[in-house]
Amino acid sequence: MRAALLAAALLAACGQPASTPDAASPSSGGSPASAPASAPASTADLANAVISFKGKAAPRQPDAAVRPGPEGPQTVRSTAARIYLDNLASRGKALVERHAQKPDDVATRISLATWHQEQSALDGDLDHAIQAIALLDGALKLHPGDAKLLRLRAGRYAYLHRFAEARADLDAVLAKNPDDAGARRALGSVLRNQGDWEAAAPYQATPAGRTKGFQEYADEAIRAFQAGRVDEADGLLRLAAGAYRDVHPGAIGWIDLQRGLLRLRTGRYPEAKVFFQSAYDRLPQSFVVAEHLAEVEGLLGNYADSLRIYDEVVASTGLPEFMAARAGALEALGRKADAEAALTAADARWKALLEKYPTALAAHAISFWLEDKPDAALALRWAEANLKVRRDPDSWVLAARARAAAGDKDGAHAAIEAARKYPIRVDEFFAGIADAHHRLGEAEAAAAALAEARALNPKTPDP
Repeated sequence: MRAALLAAALLAACGQPASTPDAASPSSGGSPASAPASAPASTADLANAVISFKGKAAPRQPDAAVRPGPEGPQTVRSTAARIYLDNLASRGKALVERHAQKPDDVATRISLATWHQEQSALDGDLDHAIQAIALLDGALKLHPGDAKLLRLRAGRYAYLHRFAEARADLDAVLAKNPDDAGARRALGSVLRNQGDWEAAAPYQATPAGRTKGFQEYADEAIRAFQAGRVDEADGLLRLAAGAYRDVHPGAIGWIDLQRGLLRLRTGRYPEAKVFFQSAYDRLPQSFVVAEHLAEVEGLLGNYADSLRIYDEVVASTGLPEFMAARAGALEALGRKADAEAALTAADARWKALLEKYPTALAAHAISFWLEDKPDAALALRWAEANLKVRRDPDSWVLAARARAAAGDKDGAHAAIEAARKYPIRVDEFFAGIADAHHRLGEAEAAAAALAEARALNPKTPDP
């Protein structure tokens, strides 16, 4: 169940490409496009026509009505990874130099903060968010109350799971302009993370008269997935693909990543691999894409390939979640001593990072101390800490599992009751509840929850 929380976080937009009106253009720096690996022949006739781009990533002209993307993985061209990465590095260097020369230039602060956001999708370093907030803090001192700056800072706060601060910024924007679409959408996401899905609903609805685009379809797909409407979510992701007008490899790959997740969560592992591989071929440096490809390779029994990719991810991010996943691949290959050493290193790394980024990483660390290197006290400590900032269904399930591991039967039952109040139908949600009941010795309740999970994903393992 290692991937439960990360998948949920991605589908709650933590891993979405920046697409707010304030974000720097993903194609900044201008680059020719190059085609990714060819789509499978079975989907070629359903694919969008390949677009030739000249000069600075010329966008496709919008259609009168959005047409869905291909049935299989994306086949439209995107900027080659090498060109994109070179441009990103050059842009970052230039922005750092410009900021040093003109520290009060607000436009430079915005561009550099956005660069940090984009870079964090590659190396997973949460310090990028801290630096972005510092840049935006300085800009807000120069322009107090500026809506654009507040929206951007709210996004970085939310990325760190500092939801109360994000909400304060968004409330300030909406107090001046209740119709600010970007702030409304962001506030809806924050409210869902805080557990108030009813209050979030009106903020997440597309305003009357507003044409849906990439972001709107993507958001609707996330909510459809969480409600168990997988086919509907897949169709909405195809519409998001059809609405996308640029060539950013991360954004186009994001569609395939999410479509792969739908298949992962319903036990269709070979199909999931096709989508993950497509996204990986566009931008293998995206750690979120790479780690999901590594995961599905492991589920398919391809442990050597899984280990190779996890090696890449750990080398580029140093994140303990993937150090632990790498240990699983090592164990499967019979390298037990190496696996144990990897878990020991992950344990130390978790403790060090939680000192720096407690809100952002608390939820991700809980499963490690429940499963990989059991420590009921640590799992409970961080589950309760997580509930102080995030009270969504996944957080309640994590709390139920941690309380059950610590022997708190009443507390576990209360958390399960809180989780079940939400209209969510995802396999790992029910598998987590089954695990909590199993830890409490409640065989009948565990079996019932496991049956709910297997109705969605027949390959859900026993707790």
